[in-house]
Amino acid sequence: MTIKKSSVLKNQTVIKHRIGYSRMKSENKEIDKIAQEMDKDQYLLRCQYAIGILEAKIKIIDEQMNARHGREVMRSVNGRIKAPDSIYAKLQRKGYGLDFKSAQEKLNDLIGIRIVCLYLDDVYEIAKRLKGQKDIKVIREKDYIQKPKKNGYMSYHMIIDLPIYMDDKSETKRVEIQIRTIAMDFWSVLNYQLVYKKNVKGAKEAADELKMYSDEIASLDQKMLNLRNKIEKI
Repeated sequence: MTIKKSSVLKNQTVIKHRIGYSRMKSENKEIDKIAQEMDKDQYLLRCQYAIGILEAKIKIIDEQMNARHGREVMRSVNGRIKAPDSIYAKLQRKGYGLDFKSAQEKLNDLIGIRIVCLYLDDVYEIAKRLKGQKDIKVIREKDYIQKPKKNGYMSYHMIIDLPIYMDDKSETKRVEIQIRTIAMDFWSVLNYQLVYKKNVKGAKEAADELKMYSDEIASLDQKMLNLRNKIEKI
């Protein structure tokens, strides 16, 4: 199917807004160059197609799980395309070349999907159902729930390859999928805020306190799962 140019331009405007193009212009030439590269060859639109395909798959999984369990399973599903400044920061942190080609070769999270669900066992069932999709190739999985990161971060990560089709051509897009509970997501929001304040006075104390709460969240998730199971048996 051929896409009209006017439609492409309209979609790219929406996508640019979603990844923060209003903040792209900077004094850093490397960041601006990455932004320019992202603007070529309908890159953003192709990334959005991958997000759209996965969101549709996840919606079906959600509906199937809702019907099977007779309750709500997913609270939110959000896709994002990594912004140029975030790409640059990660390339710099990892010691890779500071250009978009290096980003495409080295980074697995240029496209991301985050699934937030209610209960701990839902995380693993969602992951299992995604892995059962014939056109999804799982590259790597990391269970940060069973083995949290040193800072206390918990989530289930999957790196997958997904085929997309555009203008009678196919290509593979790599996507990072994060699956977590509401409590884990709440924790991660505060942790994200701390990342940009790590050198500010009081940040270490806040980080230590947040790490302590990670254990409490893990305990709460398990307690709520046990209580749900008890209620379902009544």
